[in-house]
Amino acid sequence: MKMKKMSLTGNEAAAWAAKYSGVKVCASFPMGPNQEVMETFQQFIDKGETPGSRVIVPDNEKAASSMQIGLSRTGVRSIFCTTSEGILWAMSEIHYAASSRLPMMIVCPSRALEPPTTVYCDHDDFLSLRDMGWLMFYCENAQDVFDTILQAYKISEHERVMLPVIVGYDGWETSHAASRVDIPEQAEIDRFLPPPNFIKPERDYLAVDWKERCSYRRYQEGFGGMEFMEIRYLQKKAEEESGGFIESVGQAYRDISGSRHVGMMESYECRDAEVVVATMGIVYPAVKFIVKSLRQKGVRIGCIKIRTFRPFPAKRIVEEVKDTKLVITLDRNSIAALFHEVGAAMHRYMDTGVPGPLHMGKVIGVGGMPITFDLISGIVEQGFETIEQGRVEKDLEWLPIKGTTYDPTLHVLAE
Repeated sequence: MKMKKMSLTGNEAAAWAAKYSGVKVCASFPMGPNQEVMETFQQFIDKGETPGSRVIVPDNEKAASSMQIGLSRTGVRSIFCTTSEGILWAMSEIHYAASSRLPMMIVCPSRALEPPTTVYCDHDDFLSLRDMGWLMFYCENAQDVFDTILQAYKISEHERVMLPVIVGYDGWETSHAASRVDIPEQAEIDRFLPPPNFIKPERDYLAVDWKERCSYRRYQEGFGGMEFMEIRYLQKKAEEESGGFIESVGQAYRDISGSRHVGMMESYECRDAEVVVATMGIVYPAVKFIVKSLRQKGVRIGCIKIRTFRPFPAKRIVEEVKDTKLVITLDRNSIAALFHEVGAAMHRYMDTGVPGPLHMGKVIGVGGMPITFDLISGIVEQGFETIEQGRVEKDLEWLPIKGTTYDPTLHVLAE
């Protein structure tokens, strides 16, 4: 397969993916670390490489998301790049888009939510959408960003899905770090991802009688007599059942690109592992490096990269870890989202009467705290000690914690 080889940052990869996807509108309220996506896409426009496309900078992120809703209703493929408080500002529109079954995309190079004030990364902004009904992908590097955006448009716009999607990656570390990106030929991408065609005649936004349509809003009743609860049920069902389609689209993309960045998750050396480490984003390559090193020494360890947080690959994870002795989740967020999701999956899907693996979670890297090989290696070592003890002493722990105290009335830390 002939591929164009480039050196791109994660943000540049997002812009290139938008270009190859035939995006017509890039919306963004510029802030770090997301503005490079918009700037790169504007360069394509200035060079005449994206005919008919434009960049729009609205007053704020809420306006940008509202504008994107209108674009989606008229069948226009768009991209909205935002981060941190920008996501919170647009939250009402974000909820509206999912409940309206609109296939639109947010690209989020993550940045920690304030306070305290920081520009550094954790995943709290991305995970604030976890119960909003959006499909959610998280990427480890620039290649993953490019590949995932192409797949996400195809998944989101399919008539059996019709849900918005967010593609996240670590701010600064992935968004601004350049690495090799292999890009398939445009003709191959066009066959994989045709122009958008998700607006059917009965969904023609411009042909709707809005006076009549709005009269329904007085009641707990949807269009055509369908009840409110049933509409929400079908929305959640579409989210849950999109997993199979995510896998099939991933396989189709792998056929044209050879990419490993497909499907709901990736597992490495889990077949006979005593310890399996599960994480997502840029933490995964570091974990995988340590796993490779330990495997060379005969240590039975494996790792899992979770690509889709929604729908969460619960059954797939349980299949990978059911014969292991300990699962460790590494969360770069303050809500320990992976710890709770993986724990719930093991409780729900383990065979009745069969004891499952032990489970412990570590919260790391919040607010930009360094994630080092020493830190991860220490966690792995603790994991094998836990197996020898036969019990987990601390099921969830934040690392590293220095033991400072904080007075909320003074907003100061003290030793």
